[in-house]
Amino acid sequence: MNSRKESGFTYIVRTAFCYALSILIAIAFITIVSMGLDTMQMAGKAKSLKADLGELTASINEKDFERADVATDKLDSTVDDIDELLAGKTWRTAAKMPVVGEYVGAVDSLVDIVKIATGRMIKPALTVIQDYPLDSIKVGDEGFNTYTMEAYIGLLEELNPAINDIIGYLDDINIPDSLGGKVAQYTDKMAMITDAYAVAEDYLPLLKAFLGGGSDRTYLLAAQNSTEIRAGGGFPGSIGTITIADGVLTIGDFNSVYDVLPYGTPASVGPSELENTLFGNWMHYPRDASFNPDFERVAQIWAKAYGNKSNTNVDGVISLTPTIIQRLLGYMGEVQLSDGTVLNGENATQMLQHDLYYKYFNNASYTDDTNDVVDALFAETAKTTMSRLVDDFDLNKIAGYLSVFNAGAEDRTIMMWMADETEQQYVRDVGCSGGLNDNPENPEIGVYISGSDPCKLGWYVNVNTQIGEAQVNEDGTRTYDVTVTVENTIDNHTIKTAGTYILGSYEGAWRGYIHLFAPAGGTISDVKADSNGGFRKSKYENLEVAYNLNVMIYPQKSMNITYKVTTADGVTTVPEVSMTPTLQGYR
Repeated sequence: MNSRKESGFTYIVRTAFCYALSILIAIAFITIVSMGLDTMQMAGKAKSLKADLGELTASINEKDFERADVATDKLDSTVDDIDELLAGKTWRTAAKMPVVGEYVGAVDSLVDIVKIATGRMIKPALTVIQDYPLDSIKVGDEGFNTYTMEAYIGLLEELNPAINDIIGYLDDINIPDSLGGKVAQYTDKMAMITDAYAVAEDYLPLLKAFLGGGSDRTYLLAAQNSTEIRAGGGFPGSIGTITIADGVLTIGDFNSVYDVLPYGTPASVGPSELENTLFGNWMHYPRDASFNPDFERVAQIWAKAYGNKSNTNVDGVISLTPTIIQRLLGYMGEVQLSDGTVLNGENATQMLQHDLYYKYFNNASYTDDTNDVVDALFAETAKTTMSRLVDDFDLNKIAGYLSVFNAGAEDRTIMMWMADETEQQYVRDVGCSGGLNDNPENPEIGVYISGSDPCKLGWYVNVNTQIGEAQVNEDGTRTYDVTVTVENTIDNHTIKTAGTYILGSYEGAWRGYIHLFAPAGGTISDVKADSNGGFRKSKYENLEVAYNLNVMIYPQKSMNITYKVTTADGVTTVPEVSMTPTLQGYR
């Protein structure tokens, strides 16, 4: 087995289980030897406890699972011996003493935790590891064994009650103040492990659903281009697939959206008259559905359009932007494209959203074939990154992958939709649906922009939103002053050299739409802008919305919008802002 796979194995077993157990035993050992009584017998058992743990850890690292089973039983026996000693007269008496009693109580609690860790964590884990070796998680160079993945998800679900019990014990345990400094490093590390699990725990139902439980699945993977900015994420220039067949998950090739999706939106998911009014008829074309900020609605259109054209049932859709690719490369390392471009965790967004356009589309370099070249490079980027994710998959990096996912969910740079409504609720539960917020208790202000002129000016657009202090109204509701500033930062030098493909039809002026959504159950009022005329009011998905489909922001100019939002009756939480992903943090 190579070192990469070995490290993944070690992470799951040694770090997640044995390492946590070693922390608990270290605390117990320090506590025992610090009691100040005649502890020779108890101290001997504490040393045995440490030795038993060392044997367990070594056997697991050497993948000698029969030996690990024996070591676990020996560890259990030593714990039982300590438990028996604690139940004896000497220690019952010591437990009642003012100072020493704290030590005895701490040891007693720690012994209970160790019992949980060995009996309800280590033993079930060893069973799964023997049945589903971690080196079986990879299938060739481009696939994952979903049965192995599902086995470990099932293991984590089985461990969930035990882990929660341990967390509860740790919260209640009373470590004597005099030992605080000695055990702090151990308790802090234990907290990190349990906190990491708490994050992973939230994703288990979604991961389990995604893998399909043995059924074949097809998912779309859309690479949205933020420089051609759209309310729902960007223009989906390249679309690939994730397929699950016969227990193997494979990431397929990416192709141009023009080849993958049909020209027109299928009638069964076609836009309503209200959507035509709000989003300027763009939703009649599936590639332009993301003028709508509701990703759940956008994904539904993409899935139906793709399914009709390819005669394939689509089980879900995932949207990625170049910023997510950059974050992933920060954990995986760089990739190189066929034209020599190197992408990494520091430059990927700028390269994909700016530099490649200026390499191929400036006034001096543009040719009729350039568009195909860049489209191919974007598709290659998506495929190469996903292939790298599979090839370099390392369980040591699980926490990093989850942090990327969490960050993407927060800023809408990764979104997900599942065709099954029960499964879609799992998506909503982890906060990455990209849908419009319909929960009045969790108020959210929507600020969404879309470029209506085909160009790449999204790189230069800034959007900043400020929410003022709450004003409590006579009826108890709360009103907030909101200011939104949309700025076009492109400079004169760029305008002279960039070319019309980048600049669009208005010499660097950004033309587009702005949609402002009120919180669920709330209202939006007094919308005023210092340019570009007035905003109209409507209601979409039971949310009040103000919109302007005739925005023009000239180079080095900005548009300032002020308005008021009122949250639902009884809601005191300050609204958060949901907005179109921009590139202003990557310039």
